[in-house]
Amino acid sequence: MDEKTTQARQASCLSFITTLFPEETFQFVEQQTLPDAFGHTGTHITFKSALRELKLSFVSQAHSRFERVFLAEKTASSPFFSRMMEATYEEGQLYIHHVLKSD
Repeated sequence: MDEKTTQARQASCLSFITTLFPEETFQFVEQQTLPDAFGHTGTHITFKSALRELKLSFVSQAHSRFERVFLAEKTASSPFFSRMMEATYEEGQLYIHHVLKSD
């Protein structure tokens, strides 16, 4: 993935999470590309605010029309990441697919 695409993806993610949590200010932490148990690579982008850490995990699909995205949250009361929702990433935009955890 080239630098321009990487920056566009990070900006899209930041816009998405800022919409979900408008009262918080998030900072980019890191981006990692790692293989899964089946040898496919996935990209993980992490953002952090004073209250929570969010990880967006991108998984390519066989049809290549979009990527599935899993949003996970870690807070002081929950020290391990837990999935909040699933989304799709298509043409530079994140779209909520379904919510797994709501308040």
